[in-house]
Amino acid sequence: MKNDIFELAMQIQAYAKTGLHFVKNEYEIDRYNQIMEATVNIISRLSTEDPQRISLLLHSESLYVTPKVDLRSVVFNNEGKFLMVKEKVDGLWTLPGGFCDVGYTPSQIAVKETKEEAGIDVKAVKLIGVLDKSKHGHPKSIYYLYTIFMLCEKIGGLEEPGMETLDVGYFGLDDLPELSSPRITREQIEMMHKFYADKDREPYFD
Repeated sequence: MKNDIFELAMQIQAYAKTGLHFVKNEYEIDRYNQIMEATVNIISRLSTEDPQRISLLLHSESLYVTPKVDLRSVVFNNEGKFLMVKEKVDGLWTLPGGFCDVGYTPSQIAVKETKEEAGIDVKAVKLIGVLDKSKHGHPKSIYYLYTIFMLCEKIGGLEEPGMETLDVGYFGLDDLPELSSPRITREQIEMMHKFYADKDREPYFD
């Protein structure tokens, strides 16, 4: 029970921090700050760490900056083509996925993001790799990012765009659409295709 409360408090704290990033209204800012303080109080009571240190760490990522984690679901159809989604934000194509939310495992994120962006139900079956985005030809980002690639199988649903996507489709290496380079590169698509051809390959990393 204690661990469950601790994890829930951390999740609420993460939501509050995200809210503070987007809101402009002073009333809303004050409310999110109150939620932050309440979760700091709960976490302090459940932790052996110094309460002041906990407060500093939870209010500022700058004290110990760590990479953010992005996850992409890799789904193939019977013809060996990739499931891809067209992003609203730039009108370009990528694998379904996004930043990992607090409180979810990687496989749960794969299921959640694929449903939200592409409309289908999947199950995560195997880790394909974990890549440092700074090493694979992506545009520069204000965040240092790792991307997890998760092989998934379709188990139901119909392919349709969600709130953050404009279109959904399956593509092969010879008919790839214009890619959203902050999210995916052709090199990575080719890596995923090699994994599809040989599912006994060891996961990629770095």
